[in-house]
Parts: sequence; structure tokens; C-alpha cells
Amino acid sequence: MPVNLTQFLTGLGIQLGAGGIIGFAAGYALKKLAKIVAFILGVFILALMYLNYAGIVDVRWEGLLGWGEEALSWIGAHYSPIASFIITNIPFASSFTVGFALGVKAA
Repeated sequence: MPVNLTQFLTGLGIQLGAGGIIGFAAGYALKKLAKIVAFILGVFILALMYLNYAGIVDVRWEGLLGWGEEALSWIGAHYSPIASFIITNIPFASSFTVGFALGVKAA
């Protein structure tokens, strides 16, 4: 059965356009969220450092680093299906990636 080139290009264009727009929105939102999380985390660590310096609390920094490594390994274990989704949806995923990068780069 011959493939209708117009239908193929229309479908591809919709996938690329939707992927780019959704990727841009996700990247922009992630950038804003990352700034908020980084600020809160920075204030928390500065407060811990001050309380440790003042002798109010005794912080075991090795334990804090271990907790961070555990969190990263949990994220890696639970979000690996995203990689298989990207591989099976190359047109949408590639335009999503470009839009995501532009969204992160935007002000």
C-alpha cells in the first residue's frame, strides 16, 4: 500500500510542532522551579552551616551526602522508562528536547 506523502508530512509536522511547544513549556517551567528549589536548598544548607558553627547542632556531613546519593539513585531507578519512551517516539522526543532546551535558556 503506498503511503500518502501529504498525510505523512502532516502527521510529522504535528508531532514536531507539538513536541517543540510542549518541550519549551516544560523547560521553562523546570527552569523556574529549579531556581526556587536551589534557593530553598541553599538557605537550608547555610542555616545548617551556621547552626553547626554556633555549636547549636552537630551536623554529620557524610550522612547528608549519603542521603543525597540515595535520592539520586532512587530517581534513576524510577524514571528509566522515560528513556524507552524517547527512543520509541523520536520525532516528538527530538522536537521536545529542542523546545525544552530553548525553554530552559529563555529568561
